[in-house]
Amino acid sequence: MPDLASLRPGDPERVREYRLTARLGEGGQGTVYLGVSPTGTRVAVKLLRADLAQDEEALERFVREVSTTRRVAPFCTAAVIDTGVDRHRPYIVSEYIDGPTLDAVVAAEGPREGAALHRLAIGTVTALVAIHQAGIVHRDFKPSNVLLAPDGPRVIDFGIARALDRTSTLTATAIGTPSYMTPEQLAGETAGSPADMFAWGCTMVFAATGRPPFGTDSLPAVFNRIMNVEPDLRAIADPALRELVGQCLAKDAALRPAAGEALLRLLGHAGGVSGVSAPGAPQGILAEGSAAAAQRTGPGPGGHPPLHHSGPERGGHLQPGYAGPGVFPQTGPGGYPHPQVAQAGPGHPQQVISQPYGGPSTRPGPGALPYPVRAEPAAGRGRGVWIAVGAGLGVTLVAAVGITLSLRGTTPGKTGSTQAAVTSRSGDAVSGTPTPAVSAVPQASKTIKLPGSSITLHESAADPIKLSSYSLDWDKRLYVRTRGTDEFAKSDKYFQYTVNASGTHALATDRVYDKSNYAVVSIVDRRSGAVSQVKVTKAPVYPTLPQWSPDGRRGLVTLYEAVGDTSKEYGYAVIDIARKKARIVRVKEKDAGRWSYFWRGDGRAVGTWALTGKTQRIRFYDLQGTVLQTLLDVGTPITVEGDDVSPSGALLLTYCKGTEKEICIWSTGADGEAQFRIPFETKRLIGWYDDRHIAGWRRKGSGYEAVVIDFQGQVKRVLATTTESKEYEKQFMRFTRES
Repeated sequence: MPDLASLRPGDPERVREYRLTARLGEGGQGTVYLGVSPTGTRVAVKLLRADLAQDEEALERFVREVSTTRRVAPFCTAAVIDTGVDRHRPYIVSEYIDGPTLDAVVAAEGPREGAALHRLAIGTVTALVAIHQAGIVHRDFKPSNVLLAPDGPRVIDFGIARALDRTSTLTATAIGTPSYMTPEQLAGETAGSPADMFAWGCTMVFAATGRPPFGTDSLPAVFNRIMNVEPDLRAIADPALRELVGQCLAKDAALRPAAGEALLRLLGHAGGVSGVSAPGAPQGILAEGSAAAAQRTGPGPGGHPPLHHSGPERGGHLQPGYAGPGVFPQTGPGGYPHPQVAQAGPGHPQQVISQPYGGPSTRPGPGALPYPVRAEPAAGRGRGVWIAVGAGLGVTLVAAVGITLSLRGTTPGKTGSTQAAVTSRSGDAVSGTPTPAVSAVPQASKTIKLPGSSITLHESAADPIKLSSYSLDWDKRLYVRTRGTDEFAKSDKYFQYTVNASGTHALATDRVYDKSNYAVVSIVDRRSGAVSQVKVTKAPVYPTLPQWSPDGRRGLVTLYEAVGDTSKEYGYAVIDIARKKARIVRVKEKDAGRWSYFWRGDGRAVGTWALTGKTQRIRFYDLQGTVLQTLLDVGTPITVEGDDVSPSGALLLTYCKGTEKEICIWSTGADGEAQFRIPFETKRLIGWYDDRHIAGWRRKGSGYEAVVIDFQGQVKRVLATTTESKEYEKQFMRFTRES
C-alpha cells in the first residue's frame, strides 16, 4: 500500500460523514486524505482549498459539474462515490486505490516493456473509453494520474480540470501539465477527447522510456517540440502499439483515433480499423479490456507489492506537491530560449549536443502560455497567462511559462464613453501633474500591410513611437523592421526583439541556449549587422522581455526558473551594454515577479507588481536588488505591450481599482490620488504615445484597432488594425520611442 502521513494540526477530523485517518498527498488544489465511510470502507477524500470557493454560485457550479464524474462506468477507473461541500470547501470522495502511481513505479523499477506495457495500454485506454462515454474529458491524463493496483491500472482525477475551467471564478489553475499538453491547447483551442488520446500517447512513451516524448526542461523547449517535433517511438518494440501511439500523437487532433477505436485495436478486434471512427465500445468490450489489463501490470515481477519511499506523499492518489491537474506559476510573457540538450536515456543526465531538439532551423515553440487570461500577465508587457501552471513553463508555462509560461490578454470589449470628464479618484476634477508640452497627435500619412498577418499599420513620420517588431502565434513568428525602411522581415534567430531610441541597436532573446547551456541575450548593431552575445543565466533559468533603459546604457530582462514541469519567479538581470555583461538579481520577496520588471523613469531602479491576496502594490528595486520604494493603492495591473512609465518618467498607468473600464494615471514619485481617470474599456494597452496620450486596443467589427486617446478618453488617431480576432489574441507589437 502507499505510504501514508499522519494528520497535521489544523486538518479536519471529518468531511461530512467520512472520518479522515491519514494524508495521501497535498498540492496546488488541496489535500487528499485517506478516509473511512460510515460502512467502514476506505475511501480517498479530496478536499479542495477554501480560497478556491470565492462565491456560492461558483461553488455550486463546480459541485454540479464535478458530480457528472459519478456517471463514469467503473472500468479501470477509481469510481467517484460522492461530491459536495463541507464548511465552504468542495470535496470529492472516490474509491481508494491501494497502489502506487505509474511515475513512481517507473522511477523505482524502470520503464515498462513487453506484455506489461501492452496491458497498461489496454487498461488506460479502457478507462478513457468509460470516461468519454460519460461525456467527460479527462483533461489531465498523465502518469501520476494512473495508479497501478493489484487488479490492474486505474485512472484517477478525471473531469476535475474541466469542472474548474467551467467555474473559472473558483480558480485559474487547471489547464493541464506542460509535458502532456496538446498542440490545440497551446493554440488556445478547446481540448476535447482527442486531447486525452494525445496525453495517453505521451504517457505510453513515458512508460516505455522513463521520460515524456517532448521532454521536461524549459517550457518553451517542451512547447516547441509538442508543436513541431515528431517524437522518438523506437523504445516501443511492438509495431502495432508503436503505430497506435504515433497516431495518437498526431499534431492534428482530427487524425487521432478515438478511445473506442484504440481499445478495439489493442484487443485485436477487426472493428478497430486505423483511421475509421469507432462507436463507443459496448460494456462487454469494456469488461474485456478491464480483464486483459488486470494481469500483473504493476510493479515487481510477481504482482503489485507496495513501494517504499522516503516521503509520506508518494503513491496513493498524489505525488508530492500534487493535488489535481498540473499547477505551475505564471511564467511571464514572451519567448524563451531553447536548450541545446537531448535526453541520454532514463537515469542519465542531459548532454549538450551541437543541434538542439528541433534545431535552430525549426520554428520556436510558443513564447507564452496561450490560454485565456484568468490571472495577471507579467507587468505591463505581454499577454496574460494561466498561473498555476502552469504551467517550468508550467504553466504554465505556465506560466509558464511557461512556460508560460502563460502568457496575452483576452478579447477586449468595446470602448467606454469618451464624453466623461477627467476626474480624480475622489470624483473631483483635477488639473493633473504638470508634464512637458506635447504636440497635437499627427494624422497617419501612410499605411503598411504587415507581412504574414492581417495587421495594417497606420503611421505618420511625426509619430513619437514607431513599430520596430511584432510577433505572431505566441512569439512563434517574429518580424523585425529593417532600419530606415517600412519593410519587415521574418527573423528565425530570436523570440523577442526590442530597438533602442536611436534605432542603432536592438536587444533580442535568442531561441537557443549556447553550448554551455547559458541563456543568451544578443545586442544587435542594426547598422553593421554585428551581434554581441551576452550570457545571462544558465539553464534552467531563462530571460524574457528585453527592455532598454531610458538612457540606452542598460538592458533589462525578467528571469524565470524552470523546475521540472513548473516555472517559478526568479528575479531580473541588468545588462551593461558597453561591457556586454549581465548582473543577475535574485529577488527574495515571494510576492514579486508574477508580473515582469520594468524601468523606473530615471533608469536607476526597476519596478514590478507585488501581489499578496487582494493587496496590490508596485515595488521598486535598485539595480542590486535592494527595495527602494513601494507605491500603495495604485489601482490594479493591466497588460501593456510597451512602456508602463511615461516618457517624462513622472507618470505610470494601471487599471483603476475595481473596474476594467477606466485607466488610472498615477505619479511615480509618491503615493497619492490618481492624477487622471481615463474612460477606456480595454484588455490590452500599447502604452504611452507621448506624455499626454496613451495607446490601446479596442474591438472594431470582427477585429480590433489600436487607437491613440487623450486623458479625456477621446480617440485622436488609429495606429493599427487587425481583422482577425484569433490572430490578435496571439500577436504582440513592440513600438520604439524615437529620440
